[in-house]
Amino acid sequence: MKKKILISTGGSGGHVIPALNLYDHLRNDFDVKLYTDVRGTKYIPKNIDKTIFEVKQIPEKGYLFPIKIIFLLIAFIKSVIHFSYNKFDIIISTGGYMSLPIVLAAKIFNIKIFLIEPNSIIGRSNKILLKFSNNILCYDKDISNNTDKNLNKRNKVMSARKNITIDPLLNKCFYLNKKSRELSSKILKILIIGGSQASLFFSKKLKNEIIESASKYEVEVTQQLSSGFDIENYKQEYEKNNIRNNLFFFESNFLCKENNFDIAITRAGASTLAELTHLNIPFIAIPFPHAIDNHQFWNAKRYFDLNCCWILEEKNFMPGDIYKIIDRIMVDKNEYFLKKNNLKKLNENNTWQNINKKLIKYFNEN
Repeated sequence: MKKKILISTGGSGGHVIPALNLYDHLRNDFDVKLYTDVRGTKYIPKNIDKTIFEVKQIPEKGYLFPIKIIFLLIAFIKSVIHFSYNKFDIIISTGGYMSLPIVLAAKIFNIKIFLIEPNSIIGRSNKILLKFSNNILCYDKDISNNTDKNLNKRNKVMSARKNITIDPLLNKCFYLNKKSRELSSKILKILIIGGSQASLFFSKKLKNEIIESASKYEVEVTQQLSSGFDIENYKQEYEKNNIRNNLFFFESNFLCKENNFDIAITRAGASTLAELTHLNIPFIAIPFPHAIDNHQFWNAKRYFDLNCCWILEEKNFMPGDIYKIIDRIMVDKNEYFLKKNNLKKLNENNTWQNINKKLIKYFNEN
């Protein structure tokens, strides 16, 4: 009889996308159910069966904290009632606010609890749930050593746990449609991507950087815009400067379809960086400065320390910063190719089948 597994996820694409990819790995060998909240449903294809478990989210304001506790308590009671009628062997949480009451209720029923943490800093939900879990599966083996003055206590908790490092959970399409592009001396193909939340900063600030670069080099840009921007007006400015362009709003697994790029300018969500790394596309990371616990900076720093990328911090961003990096690449390609080769080393043995076997073996044995 197959083990019954519940995958709990919600909120942003950073939580939901790894959950979807994990679901795809496990669904043939286990009886797997996917639970999410209303926010998370927009990332889940309609053909995937899911249970919507909504937990009302309250703004992070001190005077609203008692209300937040009340809503979580109600959700916890609902979860306890739910588990009294629905039996599971394992619960896996990829984070998200709605996972808190579900996982805490699972502990009452002695259900095994596993956490997935794609970021290089453990998320707040996973931090709370850590003491109740069997293991936490991380992309970054150094997650417990990534620190700043606000995280020391959290890292002490992490270091006391048995952390399991896993390969990033990517959509199967990334293993089937991987192209290889060599940097051309004639044209530089640039991708600008902001992740599931897009990036207003990118949409406002980076167009002039591309236009400046195009004044000296031939470039082609593929750019994700924030919702609300007029694609046609944006496009006209590029075309006025003879820049070939492809503009789009957020698309799930966009890099599965289009990945023939020389370089990317990107936010630093864990899934996006894992996808660019798998495709061997060197990137300029501009972490979202308001990410909780500055986790996007730590995600990018993981690759920066391995000499795979460049990092620019938004608070210090100056006009011309992108142009300077592009100019350096086009004048002397050695730095670029070193980063590209370092990316290749990170994933040269990663195949869907290898990762699939490891995950199935792990959850069968635990």
